[in-house]
Amino acid sequence: MVQIVKVSEPHHWHCFFEFPRRLYFRDPLWTPLPLSAEQQLFNPQTNPVLRHVNYECFLALDKGSPVGRIAAITDDLLPDQRIGLFGCFETVNNSEVVEQLLKAVAHHLKSKGKQQMQGPVTMNTSQQVGLLVEGFHLPPQAQMPYNPPYYGDLLEQQGCSQLLDLYSYLWDPGQIKALAKLKAIAKRAAKIPGIRFRTINLNDPWGEGKRFAAIYNQTMTNQWGFVPMDQTEAAAFLAGLRGSGDPELLFYCEVKGEAVGVCLMMPDVGPELRAARRFGFAPLLPLPRSRKLRVGVLAVVPEYRRRGVVALLLERALQVILRKGYRQAELSLIMASNKEMNSIINNVVGNSGKKVFRIYQKPIE
Repeated sequence: MVQIVKVSEPHHWHCFFEFPRRLYFRDPLWTPLPLSAEQQLFNPQTNPVLRHVNYECFLALDKGSPVGRIAAITDDLLPDQRIGLFGCFETVNNSEVVEQLLKAVAHHLKSKGKQQMQGPVTMNTSQQVGLLVEGFHLPPQAQMPYNPPYYGDLLEQQGCSQLLDLYSYLWDPGQIKALAKLKAIAKRAAKIPGIRFRTINLNDPWGEGKRFAAIYNQTMTNQWGFVPMDQTEAAAFLAGLRGSGDPELLFYCEVKGEAVGVCLMMPDVGPELRAARRFGFAPLLPLPRSRKLRVGVLAVVPEYRRRGVVALLLERALQVILRKGYRQAELSLIMASNKEMNSIINNVVGNSGKKVFRIYQKPIE
């Protein structure tokens, strides 16, 4: 019989964090962060979104051994306060375990006045979102969702239904589908008076965070689950990029000193994390530099989208990628409903494949 326990004692927290490591022990593609990095998500001092996000974590036990985990999450800034979230979802292939985990989440969220759960989301909609439903054979990049194929079926068996999909495109920078068109649009945008590119100064996360938050809040307003990002959260996000790679991969597009677009590209550290995982995250000799990266953010404020600045950002990104010797880029995450960006990728940039991530919904009865 499956037993659900609220995670509160040190032993339970240990099981909560260790359970995925047991579950994915034989999966060569699983790409975990070091345990200390995962724990920082639950610490308000290192994850400032927890100033408006609250969570309750649960473990599923079978004869005392962990067989699943989940978190019930509420965000005081979600525009629809009838919505609660679930995240940190991991489970063995057992429908009873999922049934009991979702019941625990529903009970907690109902006590907070919520009428529907959506997820997976960890810890809010600006952090890790979605369940992998297509592209299981492709190695994940760091901090991107990854899970066994059976997760979606188990959720659907418990009455969860598709809310929306998000895409992650694989892009070969050496094979642009409509390079001439991209360059023509970018050339027009380059004539905007006062336009220029500037590398983000990661030694000033507070000042740069103010600019990043302003762009984020203008570009994401109409997207699912939008929660305004403040300067503290943006500064923490940018500070977290300090050790992740080359500063030249992070840049603003400015017009007369005002940031109107941003591009953040992060080298793929997945191979390093998978190698470190096999040796318990002990120090290893450096691996050869990855030739893959992720375009995690590419955003332009509405005023400049129709003036070709998206194409200008893409052209700049392409130049940097090729000059640095990268051979593949992952463009993610892009909502299926974002027709403009999906059209640009499919008709101009091109892609060699994609992963699909899904957000589910379930009414709370």
